[in-house]
Amino acid sequence: MSRNEEDTKSKIILAALELFSEQGIKKTTIEEIARHAGLTRVTVYRYFADKQQLVREVFLRVEQVFQNGLAELEQNSESNWENVLAQIGEGLTLLPMGDVFAQFNEIKWLYPDVYHSIQEVRETTLTGIFEHLLDQDLLRPGLSRPVVQAIFWELIINCFDNPRFASLSLSNAELYHVVTNIFLHGIFKNQPDEVVMETLS
Repeated sequence: MSRNEEDTKSKIILAALELFSEQGIKKTTIEEIARHAGLTRVTVYRYFADKQQLVREVFLRVEQVFQNGLAELEQNSESNWENVLAQIGEGLTLLPMGDVFAQFNEIKWLYPDVYHSIQEVRETTLTGIFEHLLDQDLLRPGLSRPVVQAIFWELIINCFDNPRFASLSLSNAELYHVVTNIFLHGIFKNQPDEVVMETLS
């Protein structure tokens, strides 16, 4: 695919992402996406056989933000993990305004196969990020790795779909920043371990 073709495809994907975020997937037509991208309907179909394929590629583009973070860790095992997570946050700020992640429930309803393929990509990517973080010996002694991974999974993967978080009117990047900050640094002020244990006993 030539550079011009890549640019046209990206233009379609970004236009679709903006409209899906603003008005939902079902309500958005191919005609609207083409008009929003400054292209014709025929051009959109030249790149995407149908709306389902377009939806799949649009939301895989969202996952690319996390994949870029994983790629950085894979290319350089000495990468600063806070910088990598911050890089992911910056990538989220570049996504169109609107609640991108809220559309995943609609994808699950409209295109179950697409939803599951995207979830597989997300699981693989974020599991990879988690493994790299643990490879840097960041886990506090005494904590169960499987439990921490389950918490990481819930926080990073499912926070965007949680209606309670959605009601806070935070951008995806702001929410991601708060959640990763809590995961990496905790909630309460640092206390000596014996004080923490005494509080829990």
